[in-house]
This record gives sequence, C-alpha cells and structure tokens, in this order.
Amino acid sequence: MIKRYLMTPGPTPVPEDIMLLMAKPIVHHRTKEFKSVFKDTRELVKSVFQTKNDIAIFASSGTGAMEASVSNVLAENDTALSVAAGKFGERWGQIIRAFGANPVELSYEYGDFAKVEDIQKAIENNPKIKAVFMQASETSTGVFHPIDEIGLMLKEKFPEIVFVVDGITAIGAIDVKTDLWNIDIMITGSQKALMLPPGLSITSVSEKAKNMIAKTKNRYYYFDILKELASDGGSYTPAVTLIYGLNMALKKLLDEGLENVFKRHTLLAEATRAAVSSLGLELLAKKPANSLTAIKTPVDSTKVIEYMKSFGVDVSNGQGSLKGKIVRIAHLGYFDKSDILMAVSTLEMALKSSGVEFNFGAGIKKVMEIFLNEQ
Repeated sequence: MIKRYLMTPGPTPVPEDIMLLMAKPIVHHRTKEFKSVFKDTRELVKSVFQTKNDIAIFASSGTGAMEASVSNVLAENDTALSVAAGKFGERWGQIIRAFGANPVELSYEYGDFAKVEDIQKAIENNPKIKAVFMQASETSTGVFHPIDEIGLMLKEKFPEIVFVVDGITAIGAIDVKTDLWNIDIMITGSQKALMLPPGLSITSVSEKAKNMIAKTKNRYYYFDILKELASDGGSYTPAVTLIYGLNMALKKLLDEGLENVFKRHTLLAEATRAAVSSLGLELLAKKPANSLTAIKTPVDSTKVIEYMKSFGVDVSNGQGSLKGKIVRIAHLGYFDKSDILMAVSTLEMALKSSGVEFNFGAGIKKVMEIFLNEQ
C-alpha cells in the first residue's frame, strides 16, 4: 500500500471537512436554500478576489472562463493583445483565433516574465487593440508576471482597454489586488488554491468590461457573462455540490485571514526555493510565483517524477518543450510545512537514485532551518 500525496499545481488536495460537506445529500438548485448559499458565495468570492466587481460562476474548468472572457469581450475581427510566456499564455492566442478575432501576440521564452514597456509599445503600435489577455502566474513555468505594474500602466495610458487576467494559480495564494491593479476580468478555477475538485470557473467582471460586453456582437450561448451575472442561482444547472464546497473553502481562507494565507504561501515558496539553491539546482522562473516552483533537473525529469511517485508523492513534469527538463512542485491551497519537508526529501532521494552529484541532505536541512526559525 502506498499513501498518496498530491503536490501538483492542480488539482490540489481538498480538506477533509470540505469533502465531507460535499458528500451530503444534494439539494435542488432552484430552492431558496441553494440560492441563499449561492448569493453568499459570490460575496465571499469578492473578498478573496479583493474586488467590488460582480461575480460569475460557471460549471467548467478554468479554461471555460478564459473562453467566456474572449467570446464576450471580442467580436469577429476585433484585435486583442495576447501575452504569452508558457503553455497557458499561449492558450489566450488560440482562444482568440478560435472566435475569429485577431491576436497581437507578445511572446517571451519559457521562464521569462512580461515587461510593462513591451506591452505599452505593442499597444502603441496596434491602436485597434481592444483588450489585453495574460496570466498572473504561468502554471507551466512557475513565473509571476508584474500584473500590478501592467494594470496601473493601462489605467493611466489606455483606460478604454479591458484588462483580462488568468489568476488560476494566483487567487488564494498570492496577494492579487484585483480592483487596485485595474483588472477588469479576473479568472480562477476551483482546483487550485481554493482547495476544491475541478469543475468551477470563477470570474469577476468590472463595470467597464460589462459595458464593453453589452456593446459587442459576440458568439456564445452557455458562457454568457451578463446572463450569468443577472442570475440568482446560476443561468443553467450549477455545480451544486461544488458551490457548497466553495462556500466553505472561502470561509476557511477568510477565517485564516488573507494576510496569513499569503504569508503561509510565501514561507512555503521561499523554503522550497532555498532548498533548490542548496542542492545546486536552478529555478526555471526568472520571477518566481509563490504558488509553485519549477526546478531544472540535470537528468530526465520524467525519471525523477516517477521515483517520487514510488514514494506516493505526485509532482508535475514540464509541458511542451519543457517535458523531461523540469519538475514542478506545487504549494498552493491546502499545503503546509510538512508537505514541503516531504517533497524536498523525496526529491533529494530521486536525484540521488538518478546518479546526480550533490550535497545529499542539504535541501531538507535548509528547509528545516527555515521552518525552525519561523517558530
């Protein structure tokens, strides 16, 4: 028997009390009981998103909300800026093209992060740009983009442009200030820092974005943002069980206190990165996110991951051109110090078994020292 430990950047572990809540008998989605929970959940989302904007919740993966933000904001032949430095950033361009709009693609090498001046220049060179689409943290590389600086630049220089951010591995793990940073549409998914199974995509929508959506002739049916915002319990059949789970998960985060939540994620990320340095390894990300750590491996990372899995520890490989080159260790959501101790120790054993020369035990020693100093 092997006990499994899920340390991938989505899905992530689900707390036991949330799992038990979702195991209760299901209720009908048009009852007053459910509508009350749905309304309360939307308000709780606002607190975690740090926004006053309205909230739309769809029964889909996070990509559903990405598609909704494109199909609702852009009409055929509209122009938008798509910023990519990884597989999920590239998805924006693919979705924009799928709906007949024209992406101006600003691309960076994997591991790099977006630059404010590059985005400003791209818009100046393409005055028809209607919206900017990008990630907060790029899940495939572990990079955090400077969305604060970008959002404030857009507010000052291009106030008519809608700023759309994929915060799927950021919301609930990193201190993202949606309203303060001028983010018109912020997106997340249930299976990341919100500590739920996959199945919900959650979106905040500013007044500017709503006005643009109302004026644009778009192509959609299910992913109708304005219709969803106007509903009191979901436009169609909502994921009832997940909504109840989301309600509890949000309350758990707010009970812990957002400041403490962000401190916890910062500590786990810093300890993981310090362990990587102590082992003589390199991070992929030039500007690392606190939600996951992408580590370059001197041997085939697939073998490292398989060895870790033999101890019950599931981590992620690279995607696309990065497959076999990196290990991605998540620390977002239902994670604490013991999880990092386990991940780093099994990583060291995996590297040792692969014949990598390094100071065996240096990584776990560094993590223990950091955690001891936090007591």
